[in-house]
Amino acid sequence: MSVEQIVTGVIAGIISGAISALLGYAKNAGENFEPKKAIQTLVVGGFIGGVASYEGMSYTRAEEWLESIGAITLLEYIKKAIWRRLRKKKK
Repeated sequence: MSVEQIVTGVIAGIISGAISALLGYAKNAGENFEPKKAIQTLVVGGFIGGVASYEGMSYTRAEEWLESIGAITLLEYIKKAIWRRLRKKKK
């Protein structure tokens, strides 16, 4: 595995972590953005991307494996974001 491929995996993981952090923030109605939490998510994403690349996991394989987990998480976050905002408006 080349260094370039690992770095690409780390960058992809960081981008995924950024998306996850933004979705996590969106689901928490009324809470302040916490950079410390976001940075932790970016670091975890980068680490996972780097390890996956080092282990030779193809993007397609990783994508297939993570699609179901990501879809579940995404839908859960969207549901929570909508639900919390609806409940906040009713109060």
